[in-house]
Amino acid sequence: MYKVHEEFNSFQRGESTPLAPTWRELAAKDSKPIPKILVEDSSPYQGNEKIPTERYISQDFHRQEVEKVWKRTWQVACREEEIPNVGDHFVYEVAGLSFLVVRSAEKQFKAYWNVCLHRGRRLVDKSGCDAKSFRCGYHAWTWNIDGKLSYYPGEWDFPDVEPEKYNLREVLIDTWGGFIFINPDIKAGPLANHLGSLTKHFENWPLDKRFTLWHVQKTINANWKVALEAFIEGYHVVATHPQIHSSVAEQAAQYDVYDDGDAHFSRSVTPTGVPSKHAKNPSALGAIADVWAVLNALRADEAVTLPPEIVDRASIAEWRRKVMKDMTKADYSKLSDAEMLDSFQYYLFPNFFPWYGEGLPLTYLFRPNADSPDTCFFDIWMLVRSPDNGTPPPAAKLVTLGPDQHFEPVIGAMGNVFDQDDENMPFVQIGMKTWPGDPEGMTISRYQESRIRHYHHVLMKKLNQP
Repeated sequence: MYKVHEEFNSFQRGESTPLAPTWRELAAKDSKPIPKILVEDSSPYQGNEKIPTERYISQDFHRQEVEKVWKRTWQVACREEEIPNVGDHFVYEVAGLSFLVVRSAEKQFKAYWNVCLHRGRRLVDKSGCDAKSFRCGYHAWTWNIDGKLSYYPGEWDFPDVEPEKYNLREVLIDTWGGFIFINPDIKAGPLANHLGSLTKHFENWPLDKRFTLWHVQKTINANWKVALEAFIEGYHVVATHPQIHSSVAEQAAQYDVYDDGDAHFSRSVTPTGVPSKHAKNPSALGAIADVWAVLNALRADEAVTLPPEIVDRASIAEWRRKVMKDMTKADYSKLSDAEMLDSFQYYLFPNFFPWYGEGLPLTYLFRPNADSPDTCFFDIWMLVRSPDNGTPPPAAKLVTLGPDQHFEPVIGAMGNVFDQDDENMPFVQIGMKTWPGDPEGMTISRYQESRIRHYHHVLMKKLNQP
């Protein structure tokens, strides 16, 4: 996958300041035990080659991705709670392809190519509830939710149609962490192989014990990799998100990459409640006050009176344990300060970003939304812990946004951060198309952008390219 050079084994992994130790240094002082798997280091040197811009703008490269990645890989379609009842179904689209995911029985899911086997019309146009069958709007050919052909007009005129051979064409389907995965390649290995040891990282944080507070999908005028890369490193915080400098130490983040057989994933851990080295007039207590204000959903320009008992990361984490317990009726007493406050963002190739911890319980997906390198879908879930006893609320309905719509009116103050990222992405796509050719590709940092280089290694391997 990548070559490890001995002379680079000791390259710098993060930058510490007096007010902002690296995350690993903070973890060593946590008031509660942190799961061992969260503090391990896995960040080997991965080379320094440039990344060609053709990977983002070439239609030929895009087509290779469709054939060798999107038609052959496990990918998240939706959450289980988004189709809670028999007959509920979700239309999943990627790179101009369409798939139909349905709850076919109380504890069973099926997924099909979303196409009528008569004349090729897309069978189901949008997600829905309580379907007893799927009827093509063109000529009324109809299939049961178990995929069996149940009706087609003028049977006498189709002597070559044997109904038992005209079942909807299935794709592989499986679940993990409350997410429904599909794979168009029916010869592919099991989902467990694709997940690999990622599941061990989430043993203490079961994603199936959470529910969808909101799910927003936005169309982005940029390649899916441009969008993905806007969220896989903290280096951009300096210029793109200056408002969080006072309480998010991006230069102290930890970055790790993992290759485990068929599974390829990475993570970043970004400390919260300590200031960035780029903050103006930083202070330890000021960073805590800013976090407290955000968690209380106060406006940034309002005065903040910090409760006297909150003086450091340990005390604000303890305050949050109590607040979250009152809110969700779940027990947070054994979670470390880091798990309550910091951002643990995982990424599984090719496009799945599950987060760990209460700091930001999000999940991202990125994928091409058409047969083109120039546009993509960006999905975000906010996943809240279900009550320890009782039934979680119903999942929120999917909200879709066009390229010119903003996140903030839909999800509040957090949306401002996503809107700031979105401002960059279309301009990156434009810039790629005017690349001067010298240097011969993008320059990637050794550590802070190491996850970008890692997934490009995996991508090129999947495409059978050097």
